[in-house]
Parts: sequence; structure tokens; C-alpha cells
Amino acid sequence: MMNNQWVSKTGRFTTLAFSFGLIAGCSITPPKSMMDIQAGETFSLQQTITIPAEKARTYIQDGKVTGSQFDRYQPHCRIEIAQLQTLPSEIKADHFRITRVMIDEEEVAWFKPIQVASLGMMLAFGDNQRPPTMDIVHLYLSSAKQPNVFRLTCAGALSDGNTPFDAPERYRPERQQINQILGEIGSIHK
Repeated sequence: MMNNQWVSKTGRFTTLAFSFGLIAGCSITPPKSMMDIQAGETFSLQQTITIPAEKARTYIQDGKVTGSQFDRYQPHCRIEIAQLQTLPSEIKADHFRITRVMIDEEEVAWFKPIQVASLGMMLAFGDNQRPPTMDIVHLYLSSAKQPNVFRLTCAGALSDGNTPFDAPERYRPERQQINQILGEIGSIHK
């Protein structure tokens, strides 16, 4: 009887110790970054940007409008309109109210060739590589003068998350980095 009580107490102690270890392990994991940009703040566009006909967005990188060409391995932003236009659309310099902030992750589809020699290894062990993604933040915009302007989306560099060398470029950009990406084109402020 005494032996069963000891086993019971030992089992409870082990369960408590394991639970405490899980809680302690979780508490030392750094939390995901909270955005330092909030709804109600302002995106100020300092110059006119043209969205090509039949396109919904244009990209901005290193303080320059790049059209549809940009380096996926560097942080960038894109300004988007809500409805496609048959003619090029101009987004004029303006102050846009940020109505909502949403963080997300965007997977980039691409073709990965399979080499015949490695096919057997992939079938035997599986291909568990994480697909490349970009951590993004959507800033939904509102302007009475330009209601077709939809949002400003900014992204970190494309990464599979396994390479330490692509940090910090792969991290979701916050206010300071977004303002650097935009350069003299625009800025986010309270």
C-alpha cells in the first residue's frame, strides 16, 4: 500500500514537473512581434504613382517605384487599387488614413525541378523543406479624394525560414523599415 502511494505521488510529481517544463519552455520563447503601426495612423504619399492599365498594383523598393519588377530577396512594398482600370491609374500625393492593419504570410509558388538521381531519396525520406514565404503587413487605406486606393502591403524578403543569413531582411517590416523602403515616396506616421 505504501508503495502504491509513493508511485502515485511520484507520478503526480512527474506530471507537475513536465507541465511546469512545458510552461517554462513556452514562456522563454519570444512572442511574435506586434506591429508598431495601428489603425488611425496616416500613410502620406509624397508623389504621384502610376498603376499600369489592367494591373492592380505597383511595387516600391529602395525608395523607387519599380513597376512590376522587384527583388523578392529584399524587403519591398506595393500599393494596390481596388478595381482594375482599362487606362493607367494615377494615385496622387495625398494623406491616407490607415483603417486596418493585418499581418500575414504570403507563399510564393514556384517550380522546383526534381533530379532523377535524388528522386529515390525524396521518396524514401520525403521532401520536408518549408516553401518560401514572405512575412507581410497589409495597411488598408482610405481617402475621400481617392476611394479606389485599396492598401499598402509591405513584405520582408522571401525566405524558407531555415537560413540564418537572410535575417533581418526576412522579418516583417515595421514603421522604420517601411519608411526606409518608401524613401521620399511616402511615410507612415501617427
